[in-house]
Amino acid sequence: MAYYLESESRELRERFEGIVLGWEGVHKKMMFGSPSYVAGGTSFAMLVTGGIILTRLDEEMRKRLLEDPNAGYFEAHGRIIRKWVRIRIQDPSDIERYLPWIMASYTAARGE
Repeated sequence: MAYYLESESRELRERFEGIVLGWEGVHKKMMFGSPSYVAGGTSFAMLVTGGIILTRLDEEMRKRLLEDPNAGYFEAHGRIIRKWVRIRIQDPSDIERYLPWIMASYTAARGE
């Protein structure tokens, strides 16, 4: 099963990259067939069709984000990964609403 389809996610990817690729030390690589965003050698976000996965949130930030009805733990092949939070994004302009969490994941990846 593909987690990311460019044909369905191009607009989301372009908007996300327009934000994070301007941050210091961020570069993109493909991971599990999905665009992944790395800072300080550590992945902090990955795009999936219809959403964003944040991989470096601390417990408090995860807890706050999981209060949002569009957020939930990432599930891969029937296994729940509790350290990664998936945010469903229906409209790419919704990304701005989640910038505090995206920035927190980025900051953690940089070791700050």
